Amino acid sequence: MSLSTSSTEWHIREKRCKLACEECRSRKLRCDGQQPRCGVCVEAGISCNVNPQRSTRGPKKGLLRSLRVRAAELERRLQELTASSAFCDDQTNRNNHTDASIPPACEDSSTDARSPNHRAILVRGILPVEDRSQCTALLSDLVQADLTQLYFERVHPSTPFLHKRKFLSQPIQLKREHSGVCLQLAMWTLAASISPQYQHMHDVLYQRAREELHRLELEGSRVDSVDVKEAQAWSLIAIYEFLRMHYRRGWMSLGRTCRLVQLLGLHKIDSEERLTKSAETTRNDTSTEERRRTFWMAFCLDRLVSMRNNWPLAFNELVICTRLPVPEEQFQDRTTSVGGFLSQEIADQSNRDLPPFTALIIFVTICGRCISHEQQAAVELVYGNGSTGFLDRHQWLHSLLTRNIRALTRFPVPSQNRSDSMRVFAHMVAHTTVLYLYNISESLPSEGIKPVIMPELKQDALAAAMAIVDLTRVLAELSIFKVTLLF
Repeated sequence: MSLSTSSTEWHIREKRCKLACEECRSRKLRCDGQQPRCGVCVEAGISCNVNPQRSTRGPKKGLLRSLRVRAAELERRLQELTASSAFCDDQTNRNNHTDASIPPACEDSSTDARSPNHRAILVRGILPVEDRSQCTALLSDLVQADLTQLYFERVHPSTPFLHKRKFLSQPIQLKREHSGVCLQLAMWTLAASISPQYQHMHDVLYQRAREELHRLELEGSRVDSVDVKEAQAWSLIAIYEFLRMHYRRGWMSLGRTCRLVQLLGLHKIDSEERLTKSAETTRNDTSTEERRRTFWMAFCLDRLVSMRNNWPLAFNELVICTRLPVPEEQFQDRTTSVGGFLSQEIADQSNRDLPPFTALIIFVTICGRCISHEQQAAVELVYGNGSTGFLDRHQWLHSLLTRNIRALTRFPVPSQNRSDSMRVFAHMVAHTTVLYLYNISESLPSEGIKPVIMPELKQDALAAAMAIVDLTRVLAELSIFKVTLLF
């Protein structure tokens, strides 16, 4: 036997002594490494097998280094958060002193947001952000998905201007666009405000949404830099402020919404349809329908809010050339159809069941005409004009309102288990407009007109009041999450 052969056998035996056989490994025993069989295998009367190809133990190469880097990064972020906590408290206190008229529910939520459990969320929500995609980083992906789903379940029925599948199919694009980030924050703000499990964060999301909207406003200086998502975000913020804040702030935000809608030309989307045949292919797509719905949502909010204080209307009905929205099912299914024009639908004498959103638009339009009628009567009274014009307008509005209510009530509100809150709200607005028109006639200083119009108006007003009582019973049996936010 040569020297090299004996050396090789010695190395094999040495390696064999270091490796335990499979039997000893399975029984957790110390293997003596004897050849050809160890002592345990001899006593058991079994073969002794050794597997020299075993996987290496310990962490993979480079794992410890990556863990050290991540630990150092987390320490750095923790130091930044600790250093900025004082700034966070000062900023929150300033906001609380500025908005002294915030309802108690909102103040409680902001107090919860400043608790230790939510300190990190609050600080990250106020610190400046360098990258737009980090604006939504204060929420985990799971919370973001949950808030988005809550929005489409509880908020979208009241503000139906987003296509759900289209919105959910472009999350990366939304994070890249500043207007998309603003829209997401506004959606999450409203969703959190009506969700018990997220009550602690809706105020933080609201503050962040307003900051991003103001920053977006400063970025764009040209008219063509405005995006429809910006108008949608401001409309959601306005609704939130009417619900959670005070009336003045909501009114100002709604004014921004109306101006952006006018700047985008959403009131004349279909103005060139009869002149350009090639436009037919672009008028029926989902994006155009979203723009139509955004306009009509702002239009409805403007009429409903103006009725409270009898303030001037933001939209002139005579210049509107945008088709009414299609039914919600066709919109979500991307059916290639379009709605009619507002004047055509109001004058239509056919007995057909209107979609809830369209019915609401028709009656807020009539309500807006009643507002203009009252304002014009006040001006005529100052100028000393005769009452003939007032009487003609009043009787025309009463006839128009009565005819449309009669068409609406041919299709009554279904039972509470199947009722659509938007349809209930449309019925409520219709009957409220009757009371509003009656109130205008009650406030007339001239006694010569009242005997002509009051008897019939009073009878209709009593019927409208009874109908509203019946509708409140339907609302009382609905889940609070199914009631439209516009009530």
